[in-house]
Amino acid sequence: MTSASPRVLLIPGATGKLGRLMRRAWERAQLPGWRPVWIGRQAATGVDVVWQPGNPAPCDADAVLALWGVVPGGGDLDDNTTLARAAMALGRESGAARVLQCSSSAVYGPGARLSEDTPCAPANAYGAAKLAMEAVISKETGKTGPPACALRLANVVGADSLFDALSSEAPMVIDRFADGQGPLRSYATPSGIWRAVETLLQAETLPGVINVATPAPVGMDALARAAGRKFDWRDAPEGALAEVALETGLLQGMSGDTAPVTPEEMISDWRQLKESRA
Repeated sequence: MTSASPRVLLIPGATGKLGRLMRRAWERAQLPGWRPVWIGRQAATGVDVVWQPGNPAPCDADAVLALWGVVPGGGDLDDNTTLARAAMALGRESGAARVLQCSSSAVYGPGARLSEDTPCAPANAYGAAKLAMEAVISKETGKTGPPACALRLANVVGADSLFDALSSEAPMVIDRFADGQGPLRSYATPSGIWRAVETLLQAETLPGVINVATPAPVGMDALARAAGRKFDWRDAPEGALAEVALETGLLQGMSGDTAPVTPEEMISDWRQLKESRA
């Protein structure tokens, strides 16, 4: 008696910063019963299939996880909506039962305990572009697309500007606000994102949006200390965001994953992923 074939998860965005981290994390966080097909728009290490938006789906699939996106300084931010439409089309054409797309906590703007019901007030063009992307996903889902969910990712361990600085030998500077504290942020680890993806793939009903982060925010200065890096303070410039902290009750209720993640554990995970090759 043979076991059932694994279900297929199409993953466009294999070569981006988030995609590379998620490929490395896959080895430790494999989803039982699922086989990833890593998609890139050009041939590269780790790409299983080269595929361009607008082309026929490369194969049948059970679900789509879109990791691609345009970040500040990486191109036209309006292309995030174009990629969202392409991911929805990929879901339809491949026969996927659901589409998961990565959004960002930047849709909210600053604040504490930001829940999925909190009115969005993006503080920058990136957040506005991601909010516009979410609107496209919702519209496409309501028309002919499969059920879809936008994952509002917190800062991703290993992918944000702090971790770029931690990877550099250049002197490190962290903003300090009027209360004497550094920036407070919610973070998501790549392995935690995989757990959230597994939860959403198993869910009977998909939420339209969901916050993805560890249960408690951490200070950027605490992460620097956990990494053993010295840094200098500077007065936070005008427009700097003191706190972006997500409420994760929806995800915790669906997954049962309520364990806190310390700065030391985040740094340990990041270093292990840096040492892996994927």
